[in-house]
Amino acid sequence: MKIPKTFQLAGITWTVEEVDGMTEQGLCESEIAKIKLRKGLPAQVKEATFCHELEHAILFSMGRTDHDEREVDAHGNLLHQFLNSQK
Repeated sequence: MKIPKTFQLAGITWTVEEVDGMTEQGLCESEIAKIKLRKGLPAQVKEATFCHELEHAILFSMGRTDHDEREVDAHGNLLHQFLNSQK
């Protein structure tokens, strides 16, 4: 799975950046339309983390600010599995 450098949601261009020194695996900053991923994560973990943070970005783009982490995890994991199991 290729993680994009940029993508668009609802007319807003989001950027994806790998960052040194993060304690979290990933972070979605809706105020600046940026997803940050901890640099050095194993590929599969980085992909799953991106899908999780993408789900947050989608919810923010829909105007939802209260995110249920269990739901975000479930959607992110299903998206990750779908993207990696296509034939």
